[in-house]
Amino acid sequence: MERKDRANPFGQSAHDKANAAIEHARDVREKRIADQDPNKAEPRLIADGDLRRCSVCGHPFESDVQPTMSVAFAEHLRKAHKPGQTSESMNSGEF
Repeated sequence: MERKDRANPFGQSAHDKANAAIEHARDVREKRIADQDPNKAEPRLIADGDLRRCSVCGHPFESDVQPTMSVAFAEHLRKAHKPGQTSESMNSGEF
């Protein structure tokens, strides 16, 4: 017996709606990123080979840092990236 797959008219429109929602979310996210001030970017750890680095200043963190990577990074943020500190004062060594 031959089986014919009938196209589901609701499935296609739901798929189209999902794609439209995904595209809209992507557009909103990209606009939000484009509107951000790069000097006010949230510091985070970025991968650099075997090291992790601060996304703002590039300070390296070894993978075996003690007590943990998150504690070391939090301490770095507290010391090097005080709230309200500008990138100019950070680069001039005014910590």
